Amino acid sequence: MKFLIDADCTRSIGNSLKQSGHEVWDIRDIKPAAPDQEIYELIRKESLILITRDTDFGNILLYPATKQCGIILLRTHLLPVNEIVAIVNDFIANVAARELLGSLAVIRKGRYRIHRF
Repeated sequence: MKFLIDADCTRSIGNSLKQSGHEVWDIRDIKPAAPDQEIYELIRKESLILITRDTDFGNILLYPATKQCGIILLRTHLLPVNEIVAIVNDFIANVAARELLGSLAVIRKGRYRIHRF
C-alpha cells in the first residue's frame, strides 16, 4: 500500500510501515506547511492513503474518499507513540488495500470503523 503521513502524526508510523514493505511519503518532506486542500489533491493524484489526526479530513463533503485515495483518521489522543504505532500496524495488517481506497477509516484504541463511499 502507499501512504502519506500527515504532519500531525509521528514519523514512527511511517518508519514502521516502511519496515513492513509499504511505500510511505511524509508531507513534512514534501511541503511542511501544505494546506489541507493541497494534501487532498496529492493523495488523489498519487493514489495514496492519508494517515492523519486532523479531524477536518473527516468531513466527507470537503474531502471525499474516492477510488484513487483513502483517509485514515486517528482518534488516539493521549496515547504513547509506541501504542499508536502498534494500533496502526494492527489495523493495516488486518485490512486490505481495496477496503481503504474509497473509504474513510476512523481508528480508536480497540476498535475502528470504515466508511465506504
